[in-house]
Amino acid sequence: KSLEEPIYLFGQFFKKPLECLTLAYYLPQNAGDIARRFIKDPELLSFIDAECFIVSTVNALQTPMINASMVLCDRHFGGINYPVGGVGGIAKSLAKGLVDQGSEILYKANVTNIIMDRGKAVG
Repeated sequence: KSLEEPIYLFGQFFKKPLECLTLAYYLPQNAGDIARRFIKDPELLSFIDAECFIVSTVNALQTPMINASMVLCDRHFGGINYPVGGVGGIAKSLAKGLVDQGSEILYKANVTNIIMDRGKAVG
């Protein structure tokens, strides 16, 4: 479940209000200070910096904990989950699926118009 889903978030609050209020104390702080307070492994700290950079384009020392917590919970709950082939694998799989279904993809083409046919984009 995502921390961005209000129903889920409120459900968790009513199950464990004290824990949620404790968490609320940390959310406005930056993720880097909190990580460095509890973690000493430089490789793990580097990983946390990279994860924060992916979501906020700054390292963990400049990323609010609320942003970092959403990324770490959504992407890593139950294990580390990355698309096979990296993030680019998503676009490649989507393009392959479109071509397999009869579409044609023109790369590096400037779009000047979208051709519509009965409410659907066809070109």
